[in-house]
Amino acid sequence: MFMVAACKKKEIYSVIPLIEYKTAHFYQNAEGVDTLMVLVFSFKDGDGDIGLTQADTSAPFNPVLDPVNNNKLINPYYNNLYIDYFELVNGTYQSLKTPFGNDTLRYPFRFESLTPEGRHKAIRGDIEVGISPVPLAYNPQSDTVMYRFFIYDRALHKSNIAESPALIWKR
Repeated sequence: MFMVAACKKKEIYSVIPLIEYKTAHFYQNAEGVDTLMVLVFSFKDGDGDIGLTQADTSAPFNPVLDPVNNNKLINPYYNNLYIDYFELVNGTYQSLKTPFGNDTLRYPFRFESLTPEGRHKAIRGDIEVGISPVPLAYNPQSDTVMYRFFIYDRALHKSNIAESPALIWKR
């Protein structure tokens, strides 16, 4: 789930995307258990090359799989948004290891192109991303989490790394 609002005033931004956490909204079921969180962050980009089209499947945006490591996707540019999950454990945030290996929990996303029409391509706006709760099988004790995230633009510029404040999932 992605929603975007963009401004097309003549503004000047860096061609390296800049992102910033804005807010998170939780949605509960009838029992009061959180079933979805929507993470909202703002972005600015000077040349507007944010997002990928469905046709962006050739290198460097092609899916490259590692045949040695269970066909894990190893091309970082296939997706353009990465959100890393951290849990508060004994007063410090720690990345969570998946129960299926030694991988840390990372949400990869691929959002659509947001390049504005016209001559001036500078763009800013908000992106909303729906995230499901981590299954209780991963860590049934933790409810306080934090997310770190970044994006890539089509020129392969990596944005700054932004992070959420402490967020509490109701289980």
